Amino acid sequence: MMTSTATLASGTPKKAIDSLMLRYLVLIGLIVIASVGFSIANENFYSLTNIGILLRSIAVLFLLAMGMTFIMLTGGIDLSIGSNVAFSGAVGVLTLVTTGSAALGFATSILAGMLIGGINGFFIGRLKLSPFMVSLATYALARGLALVLYDANSINVDNAAFLWLGGVSWGNMPVVIPFVALVFIALSVLLYQTPFGRDVYAAGANANTAFVLGRRPERTLVWVYVLSGALAGLSAIITVGRVSSGQPWAGLYLEFDAITAVILGGTSLFGGRGKLLGTILGVLLYGIIINGLVLTGTNPYLQSLIKGLILLGVVLLDTLTQKGKAA
Repeated sequence: MMTSTATLASGTPKKAIDSLMLRYLVLIGLIVIASVGFSIANENFYSLTNIGILLRSIAVLFLLAMGMTFIMLTGGIDLSIGSNVAFSGAVGVLTLVTTGSAALGFATSILAGMLIGGINGFFIGRLKLSPFMVSLATYALARGLALVLYDANSINVDNAAFLWLGGVSWGNMPVVIPFVALVFIALSVLLYQTPFGRDVYAAGANANTAFVLGRRPERTLVWVYVLSGALAGLSAIITVGRVSSGQPWAGLYLEFDAITAVILGGTSLFGGRGKLLGTILGVLLYGIIINGLVLTGTNPYLQSLIKGLILLGVVLLDTLTQKGKAA
């Protein structure tokens, strides 16, 4: 019993940590290879302008993927985050337009994101329904609400304070990147240095055992989805800042990109194994590939094909790895 408790408390056993370190080294190698390859294909790849574009374009994916990491560590999944970006952005923009207050716009955007996350958490954690089916329902719900709120039209935003986080740069460095770094540090402390973080790993490793040991996995599930929703709200603010408008189709397919990056970073589909560092590396590699494909003028339809192949490959790799551990 003591061994089981120690395993749950530490999050992942030593063997898993070793395998993750190997995954990180491979990811770093692939990042270097992809960067060199795309720089050869297009000399502008290493330009400060393109690096700024790359960092700004993946900032939202960084936030959403970190929230998805918490969810997948519990063995769950969230298909609603892209739609939640559109919905929470609509709430924030309409609040801004109505009141003229950027602060209220920020607050309501984050609260709206948490609302969708809370709905997911309640049905998944409390009622023990399928994460896939519940988040598929909220995927449609949030997108539908966004379309209704926007009346299917975009709304231009010119409030400098509201646009600051997503639209301002210090030279070629978008201000959103230091912000994302601070969020990463805060979430790392939450995951690795608090009882809540240990509960997240415990819920994914074995929810029944966690319950016997006095943990409350159902409560943990609620809060990880609320956290993911809050990050979707933040992402909505950044998205509006990038394009200076609120759009009903914002965040389209971001759930796909986040899931791909998280699995690519070594977080298991089956829960209980993974680190935020791997997620950051996964997002960076994924972002470099997509940026490089755009920069080299690759057919957009071929880009979708490549995204699908990447996801299929990492899911297959994770499944085979999991079967190897079980054997």
